[in-house]
Order: sequence, then structure tokens, then C-alpha cells
Amino acid sequence: MTRTEEAGPKTDPFEVWRQLYDANERTWSAALEQAMGSKEFGDSSGKLLETMLAAQKSVRDNMRTYLETMNVPTREDIARLGELVIGLEEKIDQVVDRLDAIEDAVRAVPAGPAGPAGPTGSAGPVGPTGRVGPKGPAGRTGPKGTTGRAGPKGSVGRTGPAGRGAPATRAGSTKPARRAPSATPAKDVKPATGAR
Repeated sequence: MTRTEEAGPKTDPFEVWRQLYDANERTWSAALEQAMGSKEFGDSSGKLLETMLAAQKSVRDNMRTYLETMNVPTREDIARLGELVIGLEEKIDQVVDRLDAIEDAVRAVPAGPAGPAGPTGSAGPVGPTGRVGPKGPAGRTGPKGTTGRAGPKGSVGRTGPAGRGAPATRAGSTKPARRAPSATPAKDVKPATGAR
């Protein structure tokens, strides 16, 4: 006979492990159920939970005070800021929806004749204008088709006061502006210089 036949039936190590685990679980479950079901366990668990919550509140308050001292926003500040941003986004969406509705209503109105014009403001009275003097004779044509000098023009009449009864004035003067006769040709004028 061989040695394996002498040992007897084969044993599965995983089966042994499963049986051991099941036995352990039953024993511990019964013991824990009995311990957790007692009044003393409930009281001690409640006190432990209260102590943990008090410690957490103390840490939170101390951290808030520290962050406020350092000018750093706390979690509550950031949450409040987020709520404000969400509120602003909702209001902007409402305004955009209203503007879209107004734009659609304006586009839906058919283009028709314009309504009556509104009242216009009154303008001041316009002063009378003077007569324009006669024009002078035309200049002679020069040789080879070039144009000759223009003849003297007639004098120009005075213009009346400007609108609203205010006389037209020269810049920096209180007298009414007079037009220079255009019959005299413009001469080359050299600007005066202060330094010689």
C-alpha cells in the first residue's frame, strides 16, 4: 500500500477554515447581541456620542474664530456666497427671459404706417437777411485758353441779426460781424514774429 492510502480520506483545508469561521461568528454574534441589548451599553454609547459631538463643536468654533482672525472665509461664508451666486443667476435668467419675450413681441408687431408725430418744440424767430449786391463783370479770357483775372465783384449786402434776435458777432467782439468785401484779392501776408 502507498502512504496516501494509509492516511485515509482527504481533508479540504478551505472547508475546515469555513467551519472555524462559522463557529467563531456564532459565538461572537451571540455575545455582542447580549452586550448591546443591555441598558448600560446604550447609556455608555449615548455619553460617548455626546462627548464626540461636543469635541467636534469645540474644534469647529475654535477653527471659525481662528479663520476670522486671519481674514480667511469659513465654510459657512463660502456656502452663503454660493447661495447668493445661485440667486443672482436665477434673477439674470428671469431678466433674460423677460427681454426675450419683449423682443419677440416687438418682432411680432407688423410694420405699418407710422403713427402721428408728437409735438415739436418751437424755434425762435429768424432775423431778416439783407439784400445781396450785384455781381461784377466776368474776367477776360487770357491767351491760349487760360482764364484771365476775375473782375471785381459787387458789394455784398449786410446780413440781418441771427435767429432768436441775437446779432451775429465776431469772435471776441461785441459788434455784429461784417463780411469783408470779396472783390479785393487776398494778399500774401507774412506772419509777425516776436524774435528778430
